[in-house]
Amino acid sequence: MWVIIRWIRTNAYPLLALLLFSFSFNLVLRYQLYQHSYYFNNSVAFFRGVDQARTNLTIYLGLRKENEYLKNENAQLRQQLNQKHPERYQSYDTVFRDTSLPQAQQPTYTYMPAEVVRNTTNKRDNYFYINQGTNNGIEIGMAVLSPKGIAGVVVTTSNNFSRVMSVLHSDFELTPFIPDLNLRQGVVKWEGTDARFGYLKEVNRTEDVKKGQWILSSNYSSIFPPSIPVGRVVATSKPLQQQYQQIKIAFATDFHRLHYVYCVKNHVKAEIDALNITTQP
Repeated sequence: MWVIIRWIRTNAYPLLALLLFSFSFNLVLRYQLYQHSYYFNNSVAFFRGVDQARTNLTIYLGLRKENEYLKNENAQLRQQLNQKHPERYQSYDTVFRDTSLPQAQQPTYTYMPAEVVRNTTNKRDNYFYINQGTNNGIEIGMAVLSPKGIAGVVVTTSNNFSRVMSVLHSDFELTPFIPDLNLRQGVVKWEGTDARFGYLKEVNRTEDVKKGQWILSSNYSSIFPPSIPVGRVVATSKPLQQQYQQIKIAFATDFHRLHYVYCVKNHVKAEIDALNITTQP
């Protein structure tokens, strides 16, 4: 303690000069318009440069993983192109073609790439934002896919941006398809804890659901194309005296690394919705 006091007493005049200089500098910046504007503009530019450098460094450090993702996606696309029977795929990807339609007809789904500019994963109701909006053809209700699987649904749009309700949202629900069982039953939900896992609910205990089975989107959805990965089963249990079994799944999409996505336009959705309205009592 005495060492610090002795040092302050020894350097009292330089410290006082520094204090007065700081006080004067603050007064100049506060009450002189030109100096204040010059300092503000340059400080903003400096911190923008720091943020850009940090972003570039983060992207650079993640290039290896991004390349792995792109390599796996390209491998899956090549495998899909070589398959003659899409319903028998052993691996699945985000591209779907309705092979029942003639080649001359318009495809059922159109995919529009976008980039995620903001994302949350630690809330009960999570959203992410993309840099595409109505000027780019994005509409409310469009499905959003990641390179690995289902990511969310567009809920709000502006001219150049859109907000997407993530799969990690309490209101998100999806009727799944388990190809190993040819089963379309239950609902996929997230319970607000770990962004890596969700649950498949309302599946009868008599169904032989096993660890490792794929959970895909079913053809019951008018939003999502069929056979898009939702996740894999990681654990199952059948509690006594309960009708439904408990099924935990690992999401196919890594929501912590969500960067590039695809917005999906269903060209027949309006026609299907119109039929639903006319058939209701």
